[in-house]
Amino acid sequence: MKKINRIIIAMVAGIAALASCQKDETLRYNNATMGNVVNGQFISDQGNRFNVVEQICAGKLDTMKRAFIICDVLNAAEGNEEFDVRLSYVSPVLTKDAVPSSEINDLSTLKNDPILLTDMWISGGYVNLYMTIPVARSSNKPHEITFVLDQKDQTEGLYTFLIRHNASGEVLKENADNSGMVLAGAYASFPVSSIIKEDTAKIRIKWQSYMVAGQGIVSAKSEEYTADRAYVKGSFEHVPSTAMASKSSMEIR
Repeated sequence: MKKINRIIIAMVAGIAALASCQKDETLRYNNATMGNVVNGQFISDQGNRFNVVEQICAGKLDTMKRAFIICDVLNAAEGNEEFDVRLSYVSPVLTKDAVPSSEINDLSTLKNDPILLTDMWISGGYVNLYMTIPVARSSNKPHEITFVLDQKDQTEGLYTFLIRHNASGEVLKENADNSGMVLAGAYASFPVSSIIKEDTAKIRIKWQSYMVAGQGIVSAKSEEYTADRAYVKGSFEHVPSTAMASKSSMEIR
């Protein structure tokens, strides 16, 4: 068999018409949002409260602390901020505090396996990520994500974070047969409002990424990527459409 050192991303399409939740009476029909589960009730990052009165998907929302959901808003339960919804998709969201690099004896001891960071947005005081990760077919190996606060320059208002990924050996390999690997999606949220005290700041995130060629080809080769985002206290960004459409999921730690 000819050796394969790349795999093709199969993106799930067809949810492009989803509307993002708005905190007013125009909130209705099909919505996608991220938020926390408090006493079994979903509270979006905008502060909307959703009562699940119908569910047509797998998953138990009341077992999660934070979740990404797609739902049909049926009616307003009370006022303009509480709604009855039909839940059509739910995925758990990994939520972890940032670890200061000063608390890590040797940063190089943290695995730095590549990921594909599809989307990044800020809402509810969280840095939210949607990533795709190569896994072996039918694998149940745990993957671990660590969010490291590497530096903070309060004079310039710049906070640098590192994403570290331990793939438990499930990585694409150069000059090897990777045909047994598939891509799975995962959501993660990292609270930063307790770290960033300023009203405005800049967030810089660095991670090791698989390289992507044209036509969605993922190479086993990787390189360090850097992305900057503006942080505004109390600001909100909608879930990106690609993170809404790419619903294949896996749990990470």
